[in-house]
Amino acid sequence: MPALDGKYEIGKELHQDGFLKVYEVAGPEGEGTLYWFEVHTPEARATFYRYRKALKHLEALGVLRGVTISAKPGRYYVFWPRVAAPAALPPKGRRVRQEVGRVLEALAPFHYALPDLDLRLEENGLVVADLKPLAQHAPEEIPRLNGQFARYTRPRPARRARRPAWGWVPGLLMAVLGAVALGQGMYRYLNPPEYTLPDLRGLSPRAALEQVDDMGLRIEFREASDLTQPRDVILEQSPDPGTRVKPGRRLELVLNRPKSGRVPELVEMGVGEAQQALEDSGYAVGRVIYVHADAPQETVIATRPAAGTPLALGQSVDLLVSQGPEEARTVLPDLRGLSLEEAQYLLSVADLRVGAIQEELSPAPPGEVLDQSPPPGTVLAVGSPVTLKVSTQAEVLLPAEPPGPLLPQEFTAPLEPGPALPSPAPAGEEPAPDRSRPAPTELEPEPQALEPAPSLPPGARLVPVRIPIARDLGESPVHVRLVVVDENGGREAFNTFVQPGSVLEGSLEVRGAATFRLYLNDFLYQEWQSRP
Repeated sequence: MPALDGKYEIGKELHQDGFLKVYEVAGPEGEGTLYWFEVHTPEARATFYRYRKALKHLEALGVLRGVTISAKPGRYYVFWPRVAAPAALPPKGRRVRQEVGRVLEALAPFHYALPDLDLRLEENGLVVADLKPLAQHAPEEIPRLNGQFARYTRPRPARRARRPAWGWVPGLLMAVLGAVALGQGMYRYLNPPEYTLPDLRGLSPRAALEQVDDMGLRIEFREASDLTQPRDVILEQSPDPGTRVKPGRRLELVLNRPKSGRVPELVEMGVGEAQQALEDSGYAVGRVIYVHADAPQETVIATRPAAGTPLALGQSVDLLVSQGPEEARTVLPDLRGLSLEEAQYLLSVADLRVGAIQEELSPAPPGEVLDQSPPPGTVLAVGSPVTLKVSTQAEVLLPAEPPGPLLPQEFTAPLEPGPALPSPAPAGEEPAPDRSRPAPTELEPEPQALEPAPSLPPGARLVPVRIPIARDLGESPVHVRLVVVDENGGREAFNTFVQPGSVLEGSLEVRGAATFRLYLNDFLYQEWQSRP
């Protein structure tokens, strides 16, 4: 617990009676009892000052030992150090009775009696070890309560002394001085001075009292809570600054005492539930930080400040929230140039899976991976899909039966013979394309026919071929080249330019198994085989 007035450590609270709290404390003077007054009402203020005046009278008698009295704003208390001397009652000897009588006589005007005292007897004489602050007795009850000591409290009649002849002079002087003082007092009473109240807001209680100390005002304090202002400063005053006041006017000052609480326990709550709990406790939600943790997702795993920490109401509390366990990660390998089966195998080894497969016309072998998304080297969560772009080739339509030369009706002349074909390449090899032929500037998009063999030597056969040239290849003529590789080696079946939308069809003589390679604009467009 915090120390009272910064120097009295609280051992325990003995009891509380309204505005009075009684503590067992330890301070610089040692251990003892401390009476703490919450002076917020006229009754509390009157009780404290009655008690204080009684102690001042006891102090004048010399019967107090180490008693501390504080009448500072917000710190009204009396500390009684513990006295180890034996009890003074029942009294032993006339001297002790007389000392007790003097103490009771000093306390009677303040309505205290013998039962309210704790009297101890030291070697040097009587000591008052405690006086109950809230005790108050009617004047007619005090003699009965004081018992046998009442006769020691009656004033003894003074001996009548013979006055000297000049004894009237002091009396006359006192009468004159009294008349002057009375006149001044009557003047001040009938014509009291007026003061202008200064602005006390934002000042400490001590600074505020110093500014109005000579105005003769009745000052009262009350507490309020404002988290935006420092502690123990004046928040408001009544009357307002600039008001003209006279002595005796009541001045109320509002002292800032921000209320505080403790951060509630929020761990294992959901985020929404934790936010509601903070608002219900009078706090604001600060930053919400997400981290990976073993706790379920969207649950609070820690707070800052921690639960149970004292914190002024209205302050913010940060939340640390779980995102769940961190996902396993893996690196995407480079799949380009692999077959689709090889790419699928590597993806399974990397704990990834094939997503969409996009086909694209390409001279690469069918099924070869041309591209991938995401790119190689990307770090992905385990199980993420990968999109593959795979090579494919257009389908060439081959008739089931050898149709012979199929010429369209509008075709009236055979194709001009092209240049002499190069010597057949050795078996299994492909001749180099002939790039020496210039491309025609304009051709009619009409069907053309392959020249059929006039006769078949032994072991030869005819293979029907029909090659449509797509119209979406543009407006320029297309360079078409067909290469055949069979038992006789490789050779060009034809090498020409045609308009998009044309169709090449006919039959070609081959021997044994034959491989056909179709080039469009020197680009391998399609490859197929024909077996006997």
